[in-house]
Amino acid sequence: MKVKNVALVKRLMGDFSIDAGEAEALTLAGEKKAGIAATDERNAIRACKLLKLEYVTAVSFLIRAVEKGVLSKDEGIINLKKLQSIGRYGTQILDDAAQQIQGG
Repeated sequence: MKVKNVALVKRLMGDFSIDAGEAEALTLAGEKKAGIAATDERNAIRACKLLKLEYVTAVSFLIRAVEKGVLSKDEGIINLKKLQSIGRYGTQILDDAAQQIQGG
């Protein structure tokens, strides 16, 4: 899909220091009235807030998949450990996620 508002893409890239793909995805989400974007990038999350665009992170998506029964709790913890190995998440976020996945 092509974005219509190329100026917004450039503005997001400049103002939030995000790459073209991320800026285009956020712009498209707004243009197509998707209502939500998926990102773990801190600056992209800040851009979502400015655009009044809801967002979901990989950790929150994982928690929701367990809550909905798409993944078992054990599968959720295994996948959370995989995310932890990437090293992009703070200890508190991971601890809270593990607690939510385990039902506590």
